[in-house]
Amino acid sequence: PSMLSKTGIYLAVSCVLFQVIYQAQPTPFIDEIFHIPQAQKFCNGHFSEWDPKITTLPGMYFISVLILAPLSWFGGKSLCTVWSLRFINIMFNLVNLLISYLILKRLRRENVKPKVEDEKVRADKIWCSLSIGLFPLLYFYSFLYYTDPGSTTFVLLAYLACIHDHHKTAGLVSAISIVFRQTNVVWVMFMAGITVSDQLDDIEDVEKIQASPELHDKLARYAPNYIAVSFRFFAKLLAAVLRYLLAVDHLILIASLIWPYLLVLCGFGGFVYINGGIVVGDRSSHQAVLHLAQLFYFSGFALAFASPVLITKDKIARFVEMVRERSHECLLYAALSCYVLFHYSHEHPYLLADNRHYVFYLWRLFLGRSVIRYVAVPVYMFAAWSINDSLSKNCTSLWKVVYIICVSCQTAPQKLLEFRYFILPYIVFRINVKPQSKNTVWVELIIAVFVNLITVAVFLNKTFYWEDLKEPQRIMW
Repeated sequence: PSMLSKTGIYLAVSCVLFQVIYQAQPTPFIDEIFHIPQAQKFCNGHFSEWDPKITTLPGMYFISVLILAPLSWFGGKSLCTVWSLRFINIMFNLVNLLISYLILKRLRRENVKPKVEDEKVRADKIWCSLSIGLFPLLYFYSFLYYTDPGSTTFVLLAYLACIHDHHKTAGLVSAISIVFRQTNVVWVMFMAGITVSDQLDDIEDVEKIQASPELHDKLARYAPNYIAVSFRFFAKLLAAVLRYLLAVDHLILIASLIWPYLLVLCGFGGFVYINGGIVVGDRSSHQAVLHLAQLFYFSGFALAFASPVLITKDKIARFVEMVRERSHECLLYAALSCYVLFHYSHEHPYLLADNRHYVFYLWRLFLGRSVIRYVAVPVYMFAAWSINDSLSKNCTSLWKVVYIICVSCQTAPQKLLEFRYFILPYIVFRINVKPQSKNTVWVELIIAVFVNLITVAVFLNKTFYWEDLKEPQRIMW
């Protein structure tokens, strides 16, 4: 009942905001000028007509037709209007909230002990799922016809099936997520990776290494020879994993678990080969580069939106202590970070050509200035350290390696700094954070509500005009 009542309030408030935003902007805006006409073509049965400027697969349009066509048939008129198409994303985001709750319920099941604690534990999951449902980036895009809410729904649904060991279902659903957005193939890799990781974590040799008191003690105490200890730790871990995988019966066991994901990955590989690349349509603005600075931007992004979780007195004190104990290593990491930011930062032409996005102002005022870019390195280092420190005990060393690889694959090839690319990496991180105190989650919720109100208010009230467009322009994520 508690979850239902909060979900009801969430939906009611979202519907009110949706209507207010629709009245202010009833015509397609920014990317909607491509998405909405394309969806309407599909609604009219013109499946062979395609706008070459669209770079994603047509999953969102097919789902829209599946939802709206039966309703249109019963109603006797087409419902493929701007209002109806946008409202589908309101429902997707509601589903995202509910799936987040179910994922948290599964991941935190071992924390439920006596019946007395049940209500408290359940409340924690409810508030945490609400903070994910109100995550400003995703929440704002639920008011427009963009791919993000639906794409997130199918990735989270596949993740839910994966952690319940329903790998065939997870494979099928993850394939649908790719038809929404091709980069979701990264999360198919993630699910295959954590499935293998779960299997390997149970091996005695791997378990011993990951739980080794000697190594953990050295790592926890910030030993002067930290790099050597870390190297030895991962070398031992890799050796144990390889020893396990060299046995044919073990390989067969792993293959029996992850074949649905491998099938999807092979199918996607075939698509890329036939298509000549990941992008469909206009590829001129979506050429892959090595943009390693994106990983720093993501860590800063996570630090900002999960600040009540990541920035605490205890974490700051422990980070400062670690820096004192390992000053040489930290200086080396800082120097490497500056090197990466200098050599692997890219400025996409769109970044400074479109003043309708917050990232335009963030780049012009802060990130685009070389001095600030390098001064922020300690902040990025703290953010990365705090993210690692905040993950739950279920996130083993192998899990973290899989996550880092997948976040890198999701963000680093993108030349354009676009906060929407950080949505799924952030949500997967936030779902896997250690259980937080009620006060922490409430502060997180208050910040999310405040940011959402500000962004909606700016979108509604701050308008300006471009010379080549008659419609008023607005600022959004």
